[in-house]
Amino acid sequence: MNIKNKLLFWTPEFNVLVKDWLKSHAPDILDEFNYSILLEKEILYECGKNSYLSHPTGVQDRKGEHGLYNVSALKWIPYEEQPKQSFAECMFESAQSIADKGKTIDFFWSGGLDSNAMLIAFNELGLEKQLHVIMGGEPEEPELFEKIIKGRMRYTLDETATMAIYGIAKPDENVWTSGVEADILLGATSGGGARDNKFRGNPLAATPRIGTVLWKYIRRYNISNRLYRMVANFDSDWVDINNHSSFYTHESIEKWVINHMIAGDMVHWDIGHEGWGDRHTWQRNAGYNDLAPSQKRYLKCKMPLRDFIYDITKDKSLSYQKVKNLSEMRLKWEIVSDGEKPIKKNKLPFRNIAFTGDGNVITRENFNDYDWLSYIANRGNTK
Repeated sequence: MNIKNKLLFWTPEFNVLVKDWLKSHAPDILDEFNYSILLEKEILYECGKNSYLSHPTGVQDRKGEHGLYNVSALKWIPYEEQPKQSFAECMFESAQSIADKGKTIDFFWSGGLDSNAMLIAFNELGLEKQLHVIMGGEPEEPELFEKIIKGRMRYTLDETATMAIYGIAKPDENVWTSGVEADILLGATSGGGARDNKFRGNPLAATPRIGTVLWKYIRRYNISNRLYRMVANFDSDWVDINNHSSFYTHESIEKWVINHMIAGDMVHWDIGHEGWGDRHTWQRNAGYNDLAPSQKRYLKCKMPLRDFIYDITKDKSLSYQKVKNLSEMRLKWEIVSDGEKPIKKNKLPFRNIAFTGDGNVITRENFNDYDWLSYIANRGNTK
C-alpha cells in the first residue's frame, strides 16, 4: 500500500494552518482548496454533523472519489450480501486479530456498552495478561471493573478525567484500540454535535429509510481512522501505523453489519434529536442523562451487542438495561448541580494536529517542515 504523501488524521486547526501555508507557497490553488473544504462540510452535513456551525473535519472517502487530502482509508466493503457468521464469532475474531499482533493492547475502556462488549470478548479469550486498560475518571460500570479488571489486568486510571487520557497509550510500541466506531456502525444517525443539522428533531432520521441513507454516508466517508484521536496527545514524533487496531471496523464485523442492514434488522437512533434532552443537562452531569425520553428507544438499539453481553454474563442490567452515556463528556465537563451553569474543564488543544501515512506525528512545531502541496487531493507532487 502506497502511504507516501497521505494523511490518516487531522484536526480543524490543521486545515487553518494549511490554508495559511498555501497563501505563501501556492496561492494559485487556494480557491480550489477552499472549495474542497466546503465540499467536505457538505459531506459531513449529510453524515449528520453540524458542520456549518462548528468545524468538524476528516472526510476519508473509502471509494477514493472525494476528499480534501490524499488519505489512507479503510478498505471499501460493498453494500451487498456477505458470507454469514454469527455476531459472537465476529467479535471474537476481531479481538483475536488484535491479540495476534503479539503486543501489549492499550485498550480504552469507558464502561459503556461498546467497550464492555470488547472487554468481555478479550476476557473470554483469556487475553487478560496482554491488556493494558486505560480509563478516564470513574468507569460507568464499577462492578465490572472489580470483577474483571482489578487484580487481573494492568490498568491506568486518569483520575483528572481530562483529555490527558489521549496521551497514555504508546502507539509506537503497543497496539491501541477502543469502541470509538461502534455507535456509527451500529445505527447512530448523528452525533451529539448534530444540533441544528437538518435531521435534528426530524423523526424520520431514525426510520429505516432515512437511517439507511445516513448510515451509508457515514460508513463511506466518516468511519476511517477515528481511533487516531485516542493518541492525539501522545508525546513523540512517530507512531507505528501497524499498531492502529480498530475493533468494530474489523472486516468480519462490518460484513456482519452489512447483512444486518440488508435484512432490515437495524434499529437506528438519532442522538441529535430533542428527545435526548437539553445539552446543558448532559454537560452538568458530565455525560449522563438517564431520564432523557429517547433512552427508552435506545434500549432497543444495538441488540447484537446486548445479546452478546447477555449470552456470556447472563446479566440483564449490563446488557438489556444499559442506557446511553456520552463518555467523552467526562473529560470535558465538571459535574454540577441541576440549575447551575455548566462548567467546562480546562481543555488544552491536542498536541498532535495530524498523522501522516508513514506514521509521522505533525505538531505546530514541525508543521512547516513539510511540503503540504503534495498531500492535497488530486495534486500529486505538482509544484
